[in-house]
Amino acid sequence: MKNKLRVLIVGRIHYCFLSYKIVITLFFLSAFFPFTVYAQEDAKRDTTVEMKEVMVTARSEIRKLKESAMPISVIGQRQLQGTATNINDVLARTVGVTVRNTGGLGSASRISLRGLEGKRMGMYVDEIPMSQLSNFVALNDIPTNMIERIEVYKGIVPYKFGGSALGGAVNVVTKEYPPVYFDFSYELGSFNTHQVSTVFKRTDHKTGLQFGIGGAFSFSKNNYKMTLANLDNRIVERDHDKFSKVMAGMSVKATKWWFDEVKWELIFLKTRQEIQGIDLDVREAYNHSVSGLTTLALKRKNFFLDGLDFDFDIGYFIGKYGLNDKASNRYDWDGNKLPAVSPYGGEQNNFPSDGRNRSNELTSKLNIGYTIDKHHGINLNVYFDRNSLHPNDSLMDKALGFQSNFPSKMKTLTTGLSYDLTLFDGRFQNAFTFKNFIFSSHSRSIDVYSVRAPEPVKVFKSYFGFSDAFRYKFTDDLMLKASFNSEVRIPTSEELIGNGYSILASPALKPERTSGVNLGMLYRHLKQDGGLVEIELNGFYNQLKDMIRFTPDMIPTMARYRNFGSVRTRGVELDVKGDVCPVLYLYANGTYQDLRDVRKLTPGTTVENPTYMKRIPNVPYLLANFGAEFHKENLFGGKEQNTRFLFDASYVHTYYYDFEVSRYQDKKIPSALTMDAAIEHSFKNDQWVLTFKVKNLTNRRVVSEFNRPLPGRYIGVKVRYLLK
Repeated sequence: MKNKLRVLIVGRIHYCFLSYKIVITLFFLSAFFPFTVYAQEDAKRDTTVEMKEVMVTARSEIRKLKESAMPISVIGQRQLQGTATNINDVLARTVGVTVRNTGGLGSASRISLRGLEGKRMGMYVDEIPMSQLSNFVALNDIPTNMIERIEVYKGIVPYKFGGSALGGAVNVVTKEYPPVYFDFSYELGSFNTHQVSTVFKRTDHKTGLQFGIGGAFSFSKNNYKMTLANLDNRIVERDHDKFSKVMAGMSVKATKWWFDEVKWELIFLKTRQEIQGIDLDVREAYNHSVSGLTTLALKRKNFFLDGLDFDFDIGYFIGKYGLNDKASNRYDWDGNKLPAVSPYGGEQNNFPSDGRNRSNELTSKLNIGYTIDKHHGINLNVYFDRNSLHPNDSLMDKALGFQSNFPSKMKTLTTGLSYDLTLFDGRFQNAFTFKNFIFSSHSRSIDVYSVRAPEPVKVFKSYFGFSDAFRYKFTDDLMLKASFNSEVRIPTSEELIGNGYSILASPALKPERTSGVNLGMLYRHLKQDGGLVEIELNGFYNQLKDMIRFTPDMIPTMARYRNFGSVRTRGVELDVKGDVCPVLYLYANGTYQDLRDVRKLTPGTTVENPTYMKRIPNVPYLLANFGAEFHKENLFGGKEQNTRFLFDASYVHTYYYDFEVSRYQDKKIPSALTMDAAIEHSFKNDQWVLTFKVKNLTNRRVVSEFNRPLPGRYIGVKVRYLLK
């Protein structure tokens, strides 16, 4: 597209103005990514135009993030298209990241960063923690067409994000839209998969008001073939894994009021997901949820003082959800009828369920930054969260024989104070953050030795943490990064106060603490022909204390979270990418992460721990990715067209799903090499985009954690229309 931008410029002032607009436009259309890098465009983004004594510089936001002190990977818009079907596809190819899927579209998944995963990872949308919302919507549910970029922070979470996280963070940045914008896409794929998303934005120039409406619909039968290891590797078709999700939203944004930006959003979500059986043929059980979210954001630069920036967000969330599991019979894979789990029915767990639970959450975040001068800056971040759970499952109570449902509440307050230092004409940057974590909860707990009336449980605790990150540029191409953190993760409401029925409260639960170090070198060189070469090497070490794990309790139907002990992580990651020539780009990355159990004694005893210094199970330790892209304008003739051929390959080495206590142990998850390919062709300067993609090109049998079968070959066709 950049070759098509031809303008007639009259006067040097007009020339400078247009150059600046072209640079900004190129940033939003194509950016510098960890996978596909259009270095020719990157060179144009860093454009300096001199006009007499005036100098104007436009710099890519993505490049500034890459050159910041924090270890970070940044994913741009083109990687969210191509072979990718969703966010998880892209994250899985990012160095240091593993995505732990359990099935096809809509299945449970966890993002693992350098071996730390699940609740230890911070999930953010536009720098706002997802918090309780993550129980109803995953990052993977956000349509890729609505995303500007994805930021993956490793080890340290930026101070302005708020909340608590240990392993790092994933921040999805949604698009800023032009005055008139319409985006529609539809993808049809294997396993009866349909994905639709659309966005419409319109701005009134006179009032500065922007109105937006959009939504997404996802559906899949997930009826792929799977192998039943418990039945002599019998191959069956998944017959009860249907998934559907509806998302709809609207927004109003004002840009001409006293605040630079006032934005109000309203979002609605509805999900229904059948539960696929593996040991038995589950036929009726399913999960369901309906939820709504409203948020208000206020932003202003020079808030009463020059250099003082104000950013405030507040949101309220309400959700209704539950498990419906009240079938009168169960069935094995031969069709034989079996009794339900209780006289009241049920196919799952040890009791039936007719959940009609309700969850409420109020969150607010205040971020105030003050730039003292070009060398010094300070930032205050305050994040508050109040959530309450109101469980309701009369069928479960009847089956258990006692009242097990009770409400609970939890409040958290995280305060962070940061200091930024810049020296030597920007070559040296340092960011130090001090945090305070306060949380309190109120719930009821059943005595584990006898089923009695629930007793009140109250908790109030406070902890401190800090982090420091610096970057030094030896040359314009070569820089050193280093960071250290001693962080705290506050237990979630489920971990601390349970869920009111199957998970007991754990008032003595300690927050997880981590101490980690990252040291890395980044080489980034723009060649004379406009191509880019980038090499990044990172080494990391982390000690996780008071690790929280889910464990069964004395009552068979009950369980609770407990502190597991200490885990040590160390590893190295290498990321190499570059433009071989103007039309060909290659990338490769690899990660080695070694997680070990460093508990010398079995918890609560003087007995030596048999798994001391054994590798933590169910966590891959050797990962690699490789990819190539060929891109050319008007390859098949015509004009205003662009073609991309893409290939991506991922490798995960064999790992154990239980502690390796013997070299003869066979509880292994086999190695997997999967390959994806796609052809993308656009017309009328990307107004129409057609994509044909094939995932798992060789139809290889792939399993995830605990040998759960994943989909085979997926073939998809996507059409996208963009008007702006």
